[in-house]
Amino acid sequence: MHVLQVTPYFPPTWAYGGIPRIVDGLSRALVRLGVRVTVLTTDAFDGTRRSGAPRVRDHDGVRVITVPNLSNRLAYRHQLFLPLGARRALAAAHREAPVDLLHLHGHRHLLNNAAVAWARRRDLPYVMTANGTLDRHERKVGAKLAWDLLVAGSVPRGAARLVAVSAADAATHHRLGFPPERVARIPNGLDLAEFEPLPPRGVFRARLGVPPDRPLVAYLGQVSPRKGVGHLVEAFAGGGPAGALLVVAGNDMGAMADAVSRAGPDVRFVGLLEGRQRLELLADADVLVYASTAEVFGLVPFEGLLCGAPVVVADDCGCGELISEAGAGLLVRHGDVAGLRARIETLLADPVAGRAMVRRGRRYILERLGFERVAEQHRDLYRAVLAEAGRPVGEEAAPRRAAGGRP
Repeated sequence: MHVLQVTPYFPPTWAYGGIPRIVDGLSRALVRLGVRVTVLTTDAFDGTRRSGAPRVRDHDGVRVITVPNLSNRLAYRHQLFLPLGARRALAAAHREAPVDLLHLHGHRHLLNNAAVAWARRRDLPYVMTANGTLDRHERKVGAKLAWDLLVAGSVPRGAARLVAVSAADAATHHRLGFPPERVARIPNGLDLAEFEPLPPRGVFRARLGVPPDRPLVAYLGQVSPRKGVGHLVEAFAGGGPAGALLVVAGNDMGAMADAVSRAGPDVRFVGLLEGRQRLELLADADVLVYASTAEVFGLVPFEGLLCGAPVVVADDCGCGELISEAGAGLLVRHGDVAGLRARIETLLADPVAGRAMVRRGRRYILERLGFERVAEQHRDLYRAVLAEAGRPVGEEAAPRRAAGGRP
């Protein structure tokens, strides 16, 4: 089976949030299961820079094809990706090994349109994981409506399956008119090997000059209006709970200036963190807050739990649904500043309860959210879609062994 993953951003493009991390981990895990995987992406890196990735590269057994993007600024600020040469790249991938199925990630980017037009001419099925981008919310709702009507509305409608990453996400698909039989629920995954070993506690504090006895509350992720960073900063007005310091780590997606204008001396903005620095912050955090609304999954709270940080998340989304199911954190209504401060104070005052939440969260993640398990569910979905389409699939490669000898 040869699966073509389509995403406008792929590592090292961490500035674009969770989708690059999700596609990366899923693709590598599928290869270990014997599935042939090619990724089609662009060279968008952030608002001003290109990724510098070669046109074709091997990435842990995944073949990655990178095409130029016309304007990084339009892509970063407005999610307007203008890929150049996408259809030629698709044809080249197909010549090397016939593609059986496409998997689209994200919605309203022209790389999807190019891939779907190419697939339809060859009668190839595709599945789609919108990862929270299917609904029209947060910003530019009118522009998204026009884009759906004129450009991209047929893309999700033509998918053989749409993947919902939580029950809340599945409900959104149903509300938007997609019948239950066309929506498969598969959670996002985490690369568990990335968290072994964890950074030693104290590294991030030492770099920032934070005393070891001062409570540290962290936010990690994009700083956009729906993420609730402004509410979190407001919760620290007049002094941090229990004397805590708030560290906000993330890239500006249109709300940084507002959050900074409200920040007092107990709030520090450290910008985008990558690689081990991200884990060093999570390992040092006494509480991790991710009170985002319309969050269909939310990787960051689970990363925090793997690093030992108890979490506070919003209760109106898939993230809250999953954390509640795991019994792994406290929930708060999005925008409830007093409630947010109270829950931070609760966790800081009762570290024993916090550690119990972390243990439950880690058990939930290890049982359900490792990429090996998630990739198996995707592989089974691909097989079902191909069988329904009546498309024969050649023998898959022998599974590759992961580190430690596990297939």
